[in-house]
Order: sequence, then C-alpha cells, then structure tokens
Amino acid sequence: MRLRLRIFLVFTALAAGSVVALIAGLYYGFHKQDYADSTDALIIGGFLAGFIIVGMIAWAWMLFDDNIAKPIERLAGNLRTRAHSSVTAPIDPAPARYLGDLATAAQDLAQVLHDTRLSLASSTARETAGLVYEKALLETLLTDISAGVLMCSASHQLVFYNSRAASLIGGLDADATPGLNRSLFDYLHEAPIQAGYARLQSTGDADAASDILCATQATGTALLARMRLLPMPGQGNTPGYMMTLHNNAAFTFESGDQPFISSDPQPLWMIHAGDLANALQAQLNAKGFGLRYNAAHIIVRCNGFQMIALLDALAQHVAMRGSDLSLNIDPEGAGALIRLEWQGPAMPLHEVEQLLSLELATYPTATTIQAVLDNHAASLESSNQPPDRAGLSVSIFEARLAQPRAPAIPQGLVYDFELLFKTPNTELSSTHIEDLTYVVFDTETTGLRPDQGDAIVQIAAVRIVNGRRVQKEVFNTLVNPGRAIPLSSTNVHGITDDMVASAPSMDEVGRKFHQFIKDAVLVAHNAPFDMAFLRLHEQRIGCRFDNPILDTVLLSALVFGQSESHSLDSLSHRLGITITEEARHTAIGDASATADVLLKLIPALKARGLETFGDVLTEVRKQRRLLKDLNE
Repeated sequence: MRLRLRIFLVFTALAAGSVVALIAGLYYGFHKQDYADSTDALIIGGFLAGFIIVGMIAWAWMLFDDNIAKPIERLAGNLRTRAHSSVTAPIDPAPARYLGDLATAAQDLAQVLHDTRLSLASSTARETAGLVYEKALLETLLTDISAGVLMCSASHQLVFYNSRAASLIGGLDADATPGLNRSLFDYLHEAPIQAGYARLQSTGDADAASDILCATQATGTALLARMRLLPMPGQGNTPGYMMTLHNNAAFTFESGDQPFISSDPQPLWMIHAGDLANALQAQLNAKGFGLRYNAAHIIVRCNGFQMIALLDALAQHVAMRGSDLSLNIDPEGAGALIRLEWQGPAMPLHEVEQLLSLELATYPTATTIQAVLDNHAASLESSNQPPDRAGLSVSIFEARLAQPRAPAIPQGLVYDFELLFKTPNTELSSTHIEDLTYVVFDTETTGLRPDQGDAIVQIAAVRIVNGRRVQKEVFNTLVNPGRAIPLSSTNVHGITDDMVASAPSMDEVGRKFHQFIKDAVLVAHNAPFDMAFLRLHEQRIGCRFDNPILDTVLLSALVFGQSESHSLDSLSHRLGITITEEARHTAIGDASATADVLLKLIPALKARGLETFGDVLTEVRKQRRLLKDLNE
C-alpha cells in the first residue's frame, strides 16, 4: 500500500472514530434525558466522547511515532553514517516498511553512493596512473630535448632546470653548477632577463612570449632564450616564468670545446637592441674590456651570435687604438645603425678593408668579418665623431620600434596521451559519442535572411577531442560581409562596419574553416540557421560542408523533452553553465557555451542508452517537429 494512502486511511479512521465517539456521547445523553438531571447525562456523554477521541489521537500518535518518526530518524542516521563515514553495509528497509518507497530509495541512494565512491577511487587511481605516465613522458621529453629549459619564481629563484640548461648556464665548472632556489642572476646577466620579464607582464597576455639574448656570468657566452610567464592559480599572484635556452647548434662543439661560428650563412631573427648590447658588454667584460652602451628601444633583425662575434672582434681590435669604448644602436630609416666608438683617431679606409678579411681569432674556424657582413647584407664604415672620437658602424637593413605585443592566436603545448591507445573506428554510426571529434561553431550575421542577402560577420569554433575541449585549438575571425551591417544587428552582436572593413572575405575564411572542421562532427545551436549561411558559399569556394551535424536544440529535446525551452540561455541555466554578458552574442562566446552544453549532454544521452552516433541520429530524427535534421 502506498505511503500517501496509508496516511489518508489513518486520518480517515481518526475522523470517523471522532464522529462515532460524538454520536455515541450524544446518544447516551439523549437516552438519559428522562432522568431528573439530564445535564449530568450530557456532560458524562461529552466526557465519554472526549476520552474516546483523545484515545484515538494517542493511538494515531503511537502509530506515527513507531512507523514514521522512529523509522525516519533511523533512516536519517543510516544515510548520515554512509555519507560521512566508511560504512558500506546496505540499509535494512524492514524498519521503514511503512514509509512507502522512501526506504527503497534510501537503499538505492546508499548503494549509488557506495558505487560512486568505488568508481571515484578507481578513477582516481586510473587518472593518477595516467598522470604518472604523462609526468614520466614529459620528463623524458624535457631531458632529451636539445634546448635548455628552466623555470623561475617571480623573485627569479630557480625552481626547475634540465640537464641541458645546467650545462648552458653553469658549464663544466663545479662552482658554477646551478642549484634550486638560487638566483638565476648568479648564472645569467640580469638586465635582459628583467627587461623581458617586464615586457611580458606589461602585455597582460598569458600566451605572450619574449625572445631575449642573454649572456652567462662565468664566460659571457651568448644564449638565445624564449621567455613565457607561468600560469598562476588565484588572483593577484605575481607569476613566475619559463625560459628555453639555445646556443645555436653551430655555436659550440658537441664536445664542449671553445665556441665557434660556422662560415655557413645563419638565420636572422628579431632581437631587442638592448639585449644585443648587454650580451656584448658581458662577453667583453669577461675578457677584461670595458664597454658602455646606449641602445634605442628597437628590435633589429640579425643573427645575434654572429653579430656579437663580429662586434667582439672589432672591439678588441680598436681597443689598441683608443680608450673609452662605447656602443650605440639607433634606428636609421627602415633599419638600424650599430656604432662602435672610442676615444682616439679614426680608422683609415685601408685598415677597414683589411679588417674585412680578418678571421674571428677567438674562434677556431675561418669565419671572417666579411662573411658575417654578407650574411646580414651589411657593410662596415669608418667615421669621425667631433671633437676627438672615432667609430665603426654596421648597418642593419631591418628594424622596428619595440611596441606592445598585439593579441595573437593562442599557442602552446597541446596533448592528450590517451589518444595513443585509441583504436580508430572508420564506421561513424557505430562510434561511441564520447569518442567523436567535434567542432562546435557559431556565427554572427548582418541579419536573419541568407536568402535575401544577409551574410556572416563573425565565425568562431572550438574543438572537442576525446571528450575534452582543446583550449588552444580555436577558430575565431571577423568576416567582411561585403555589405553594410544594420544598426539592429550591431545592437545584438556589437560588430560595426569599421571593425570588419579590413577583415578577410567569406571566400577566404570559408576555405580556412573548411580545413579546420576536417574529419569532425559539426555541432551548433539551431544548426539550420548557421549552415544556411555556410552553404551559400560552397560553390564559390569549391568546398562542401558535408560533415555530419548535430544540433544541441535536438539533443536537449532528447534529454529534457520537447515541452521544455531549448534556447541557449535556458539550456545553459539548466545545466549550470554561465555565459557572461560580454560573451553572449559573440561567436566565440556562444560557441564555447554550446561546447560546454554538449559535454554535459553526452553523459545524459548515454544514460538514456544512446551510446553511438547512430543511436543519437535515430532518436534525433524523431524530433522533426522542432528542427530539420541536416544529415539527410
């Protein structure tokens, strides 16, 4: 018998008993009215009825206390001990047999909790094993790579370094061997590192990188380094940083002998003028030569190793002609002018010409100054600087002002080592939905009617691989629609004509997007709308958007039923997903939210027995009342 029916019958019996008691009391009083004192008879009858009613209430209380209150207390204690202790025994439903399904539900809940804990423990062990494997794999990679890798705290204390980094910054001298929690500036000159760190902090971009040229304290050896800030948990924490160090494969012998520069042309890269000057100063100081420098806030294109070797040779040569060496690096036209100056007479032209064939004596190869100049398409010139200073100058053909870094496409280490153990399934319909690769996308447009000339102004997409969003694999671009954007549309997505004036056309964007979605299942919220705009361009760009398609509107209907609201806002609220006001009605914001929705719908679909893409597609086609299935 159901609990509600039992309660109804108890209170029905109580009410019926009360009525019977009152009738009995009145009946008793009525039959005693012939007596002299009929009032006493009525009072006695009332007391009799009252005692019967009180007795029935007491009886009802005892029933409720024994069969409801006490079992509920017992059940609460059982649930509490299983929630907060390690009790695993099943709950005995017998004492709560009169509570309807509550005892069975509590028993099921306790069992699910027990199973969940076992599953969590198993999952934790599995994930821990996976993390140990990934850690070992990353350690192997970091150990074997040719670049030196080190990490420092915000106070520039070493917290990690690999063996290659130790050899680069410490060398073979035991006294110079790096150690954890020691200052990086014990091994590398401070100025370029501080400047690079300040540049990264000023960008406000967690993905920014800064290339610097630094020198070791011990020998002044030049090292090319790429610096990145480390992600820090919480707000307000000053980040540390990671550096990868290179000394150019042609810059040192593998055996660790004296460094040299190959006579083969070396690649040129963009380097801060201040870093170049600081590295030269460190190298000359290590050899006992003093050097002052003044470097403009510019970035020059050169091979830093070659240029330092050249300037080092020139500085040692001119040190015999004068004193008070100084280096100036200034912008000149589209390039830069590097001037090495000294106090003393100018160098005559014939001596300059002789210098061109001078071998870089501090290096064991036959590299000449002329070879370095040729690699940079530069020349060496002598000049006077009144009143009594002279100099040699080298022209660099390309330089630019060092300006704040523009936002860039996110880059970084992207991995999922579980894919190593995945077996490809070429039959899409039998592929489990959690194993599919998805591209979740959204568009912003000039209007709602692609058949009447409306066009895309922004398209964005994110990728889901192996059941996880790949944070670094993002497609996001504005699109020039080739027509004016109505104010009503701008009010929705905030995109103006000026913002898309220099954006690429949909023909160009469409081809790139087609490449981005290759071999993936397309997912969108209200997919027919977005696909209508994409398919308008298929013929012109020569690409067909014929990927399998899922629509989160239809997936929501499978999980929550057709009677519910399936708007993106409603669905996100139902699933506990937050879309900020700034992100709503932007292509990347809505695409990210839709991806989060999909990731939460997949377990719900599996719970309904929809394990494969074919299972989902079969059920989706039953929801035609909501939207058209685009896979037909």
